Amino acid sequence: MNVFVNDTPSPTLEVGSLEGDAMNGGLRLQGPATFANLVITPDAVDGLSPEPARDPLEDDYGLIRNWRLSAFAALPNGKDPMYNEMPGASPEWKTISTERNGLANISRMYGKPLPEPTRALAWLKTTITSDRKQTKKVDIGWTRELWVFVNGKLVYADRNLFESDDARKIPDGRCSLENGTFTLPLEAGENEVAVAIANNFFGWGLKVRVADPEGVQLAGK
Repeated sequence: MNVFVNDTPSPTLEVGSLEGDAMNGGLRLQGPATFANLVITPDAVDGLSPEPARDPLEDDYGLIRNWRLSAFAALPNGKDPMYNEMPGASPEWKTISTERNGLANISRMYGKPLPEPTRALAWLKTTITSDRKQTKKVDIGWTRELWVFVNGKLVYADRNLFESDDARKIPDGRCSLENGTFTLPLEAGENEVAVAIANNFFGWGLKVRVADPEGVQLAGK
């Protein structure tokens, strides 16, 4: 999708891939403005290619792209998930591979499964194999609340809440690798990374990138 404002020759906004699963829908204009003289011309695409644009992060070897996703459950208000509460091995765990830009799209799996204000909680886990004991800088993006455990120990927790000035992460509360960073402690051999993620609003998802993947092997690679 390309968007042009005021007859500009180049797009003001370019969307390289429309990632929803709906084959039809509508157009919504919203904001502090008055909209008039809107014309919709079916099948007029101005030479726009039907093929999606290249994923800008497809060659980023630090992105964790393969996860296991648990079933969701309700998380009581005021409670943080504990590692020993993570569901055990069962057929309910699903394999989930990331989409464009390294997104583990939980919304595509579960939507918004519980009514507000109840928080839905799901767990994602993966394995990182390290050639030695070391630490790695990690970039992470998520919505809305998140707890990261490495080998059973909590190493990072934060919130990304659009409606809260204190908890709204750059950029504007959206899921992005700019949301946060932390240090990942790795032992020699296999390391389990488990992420608890809670949501009670719109979409939810996760992005994780090891800034320097030298000396580590990510699951599925």
